[in-house]
Amino acid sequence: MMDHASWVKAYEALIGRIPEHVRRARLILGGFSTCLDKYLSLHDLELARREAPGTPAEALFVELDQRAMRGIDSEFFIDWPEGPLWFDRRVDGRDALGGSSAQAAQQLAILGAPALIAVAERSKAQLSVIHENVLIATESGVLPRQSVAPNGDLTKPPHYIFEYTAGKAIGPSVVPRSSRTIVRFAPSALEHDSAFDQFSVQLAAESGGGIVCGFNGLPSDQLDGELDYAAEIAKAWKAGGLELIHLELGFYQRSAKRDRVLAAIGPIATSMGMSLTELIGLVPDTGSTQEKALRLGDTFGLSRVCVHADEWAMVLTRADADREREALMMGCLLASSRAATGYVDVPRNLPERSAFIAPPFPAFQWRNGWKIICCPTPYITTPAATIGLGDTFLAGTLLVLSASTPGSSIDNGQIKTGLSQKN
Repeated sequence: MMDHASWVKAYEALIGRIPEHVRRARLILGGFSTCLDKYLSLHDLELARREAPGTPAEALFVELDQRAMRGIDSEFFIDWPEGPLWFDRRVDGRDALGGSSAQAAQQLAILGAPALIAVAERSKAQLSVIHENVLIATESGVLPRQSVAPNGDLTKPPHYIFEYTAGKAIGPSVVPRSSRTIVRFAPSALEHDSAFDQFSVQLAAESGGGIVCGFNGLPSDQLDGELDYAAEIAKAWKAGGLELIHLELGFYQRSAKRDRVLAAIGPIATSMGMSLTELIGLVPDTGSTQEKALRLGDTFGLSRVCVHADEWAMVLTRADADREREALMMGCLLASSRAATGYVDVPRNLPERSAFIAPPFPAFQWRNGWKIICCPTPYITTPAATIGLGDTFLAGTLLVLSASTPGSSIDNGQIKTGLSQKN
């Protein structure tokens, strides 16, 4: 078993391999979730709290505080169209890019790897938070965001992200775990971007992976139609030669809606990813985390299932184990870097406050034909931010898995652990 010093060495070596991974990366297709986020700290809203009594904000704060004290990642919808204006008048939030596929693309673009996303609404406010090198499809072809002109005003309200930090107080209570709650004041919709649909299908054969996500915020009465739309595009990607189609699950308030998504997209996807919280909610009647992931992979005939937690990450795979371990560590590295600074960036060093806590599973094992790989994250006890860490983790895994030689192992001085050998 590797100790703290060995993991430090392994992750520092991985930082040195980032340029090579970027050089070899193929295009990632990102559908169908792009939006504008506003970040707010739940600890810095005293003025808003004083003015909340008698308004819908009063009940909202009660809900947010309860979730913070439970230390959970979550999101929910509140039917209050005036909510964004109410908060904007009382607190300054930080605008940022939202949506799992868009945030993953943002990280890839900052690293220098290619990523194309669906963007239906191209307002100045929306485009301003997208990195200049993220690719967008237009009538003239696929262009970097910096070459795409804004068109129209922002029509859909932002998602409001309320963050809370472990060890800090909310009223008389202390938050047990750093996390966030995403609040939507209006129903979400998938990005119906006809240019993206056209070009992503054309580029499927030369791409390294595709992301399918964005269903958890959809109204129930629109879900089936939106699933049909997304499934049609994903099937076209697969028919066009795309080998890696990843479903990023997300948090669902109602299991029935989540199960409809799994029924429609699960059989098309080859890969699925989620947080530990989401996995527990998905497979509640099976004991261990590994058994839950195994059931999920077998049920949908997947090639890989990836689960990320605060202190560790795990993947079940039928592919090359060394390559998957490299992908897992890359995801952990990028997420930790974002947690430490609050921003997406290119890691130059391990975050100073990193700790490596022994994960609950062996580094490698075989189960029912699956290779199960687990590694510790460079864990940050009090992160500067928690939003988007799963999406940044996803970007890191896809950076490695999208490489131009998809069947090969990664060497480049990587620590050898015998993961490819059955013991």
